[in-house]
Amino acid sequence: MRSVVFGEAVDLYESARPGYPERLATEVLEYAPDGPVLEVGAGTGKATAVFAARGIDLTCVEPDERMATALAANCPGVRVQVGIFEDYTPDRRFALLYSAQAWHWVDPERRWDLAHAALAPSGALALFWNHYLVTDPALRARLAEVDHRHGVSSFSLHQDHPIRNEEVQHLLTGDPRFTDLDERSYTWTEWYDAARYLDLVRTISAYRILPPERREPLLAELASALGDGIEMTFVTDLTLARRTPSPS
Repeated sequence: MRSVVFGEAVDLYESARPGYPERLATEVLEYAPDGPVLEVGAGTGKATAVFAARGIDLTCVEPDERMATALAANCPGVRVQVGIFEDYTPDRRFALLYSAQAWHWVDPERRWDLAHAALAPSGALALFWNHYLVTDPALRARLAEVDHRHGVSSFSLHQDHPIRNEEVQHLLTGDPRFTDLDERSYTWTEWYDAARYLDLVRTISAYRILPPERREPLLAELASALGDGIEMTFVTDLTLARRTPSPS
């Protein structure tokens, strides 16, 4: 199952993946009403840590036991439910449901129904993804050419224009169960030395699912193009919506 290949690389995921902006957590919690919070697909706690630091009542659903173990260690004050969101039965309605870098793994035929059922009336839905962009466009194009030559084109790390939030916004706009749609974006840069950058590549599912005999030559070619390191531009795109209140 592609959504749990990350559990094979817990240490790499923890050290190489970027976190999420403090400002994002502040604005999501300002948008949401007060009350318990549910995170879907928490991983090792990259987003969890930012939200849990605010002292909220937080329950996390994570399908991979290896990730869930790291999550519990990194964020000891949260409840951790091991399993997929599709099998999770909420014991209460939540004021906020958020998902960081994971909503696309939830069954597209059921995810909006499940979110609606888990949220209290007027509860908030927050979906966000970090997009990884090599800052230098010429280097990005060179790395993308290596990807393409090795058969990695869909969800490559070196794409110019990720579209997940555009898809989410389109679907929510047409769903009367959700209202107050809002979109926000947060951008920052960070220097990655070559070793950490290659570790980041190793955490991306499009590369992880390759057999080693295909993945290792690809990584070697990427390494030869990097030099000492690489500047990354990270863009976190956030989509917010609110469960439409029930008619009184």
